[in-house]
Amino acid sequence: MRALTLQADWQPKAGYTPSPEEARTHKASAGSMVWKNPSLELGPVTDPVLQPDEVLVEVAAVGICGSDMHMYESDPEGYILYPGLTRFPNILGHEFSGRVVEVGSKVNELAAGDLVTAEEIQWCGRCDACRRGLVNHCTDMEELGFTTPGAMAEYIAVKSKYCWKLDELAERLGDEREALILGATVEPAGVSYHAMFNRLPTWLPGAYVAVFGGGPIGLTAIALARAAGASQVIAFDISENRLAMAKTLGATTALDPSGLELNDVLLQLTRGHGVDFVVEAAGAPQHTLAPLTSGLAVGATICHIGRSEKPTPLSLEHYQVRGVQLAGSLGHAGHGTFPNVIRMMAAGKLDLRPMVSARLPLHQAKEAFKRLEAREDAKIMLMPNG
Repeated sequence: MRALTLQADWQPKAGYTPSPEEARTHKASAGSMVWKNPSLELGPVTDPVLQPDEVLVEVAAVGICGSDMHMYESDPEGYILYPGLTRFPNILGHEFSGRVVEVGSKVNELAAGDLVTAEEIQWCGRCDACRRGLVNHCTDMEELGFTTPGAMAEYIAVKSKYCWKLDELAERLGDEREALILGATVEPAGVSYHAMFNRLPTWLPGAYVAVFGGGPIGLTAIALARAAGASQVIAFDISENRLAMAKTLGATTALDPSGLELNDVLLQLTRGHGVDFVVEAAGAPQHTLAPLTSGLAVGATICHIGRSEKPTPLSLEHYQVRGVQLAGSLGHAGHGTFPNVIRMMAAGKLDLRPMVSARLPLHQAKEAFKRLEAREDAKIMLMPNG
């Protein structure tokens, strides 16, 4: 089969010592500290070998994520930008949907012909974190498209326990192709859903919300905030195209933060109240979270989704006096997140297809990555099987 593989050199940075396990497996917990000279290769790879607890999925649609871009792009020294769990060479792609074409001998809940999407977090279910229900923080985790073969390929084998059916979507839309496009947006929507509704139980309808970042995660957060009853959703991004898309998906105000005094803007827009809920999806907390003080309401909640390894100064005295809470958020698994997102989509409450700016065949994957360097597109969807 054909697939898009990312190659990189294992060259730990000076001063960074990989653990013995990392050195043995080349499964890095901090990818930006060890992987150098990334490159993309589109071509034939070995077909997946189906295990008894897996299903073979013919990939219909797979989105290019910001994380994929951060593995493809490099810093001035040549190291990848993505700071998280990685192992190369590896097939990229973790936001996907497709049709089951074969099931393993131990799989009973899925059958050939089923339309599915799948969780990217490959939690073990055995470690202490998993047994406590914290599956996004599994201590023996693999990540589809990061450490195990991803979905920018014609086929992918994935454990059935990570799969979720898209029947409701197909029935509502009456169009399997469109259901599969929408199904490939469940994963990024799940990332925002987990951060906003699972991490801290503070969400209330009527909230004033600020979302930093107009990429796919920020855009899904905007759509979810409106669906959940936010009275205002204030979006910030430096791209005019992404600001326009933010309004399409539900932002009441969309602003370029360059040169703005954020606290003054937020106070003005909220009649002096401040924002109740902040989503950091820009991966630039030194520019988004660090300045926030008086623009935060009493009891405000901040959820940090965007990845950044740079130290960020925060006004903790202000947080303490105003009762502000900050939650870092990782992943999308557990808590009923995937089925709840699918239900919202099936009910017509969440349609993220407007943010898909292009649908391209797999053979144009490298051109798509190059195009996304400008950060003007919201989401490019690859169609590996036409």
